[in-house]
Amino acid sequence: MGTRQEMAIGIALQTQVLKTCPVHNQLYYVDDQPSDDENVARAFAVAVELVRQHRPYAEEFHHDPHELTDLLSYIIGAAPASCPGCVSQRQPPKGEGAPAPAGA
Repeated sequence: MGTRQEMAIGIALQTQVLKTCPVHNQLYYVDDQPSDDENVARAFAVAVELVRQHRPYAEEFHHDPHELTDLLSYIIGAAPASCPGCVSQRQPPKGEGAPAPAGA
């Protein structure tokens, strides 16, 4: 993972847009609370502020906040809706838990 991705993920975690599963250490995005839209808006505001005011961000993103907000948007959009590890543990193995065919 590159510096840019680390910076964007750090912003997403700090603003609680992305969460980390405490069991599997996997990043995920949960859009199930009204405050999530506020968190996303805050993440973009933080990103813009960092590129404008803080040298490491300004240099990494060439003083263009859109480079960081575009990357942040991509990372949020690519994140799964829940921890993949937890989801795979909840699903029954193939063939188990499936309804029997009619007439069987």
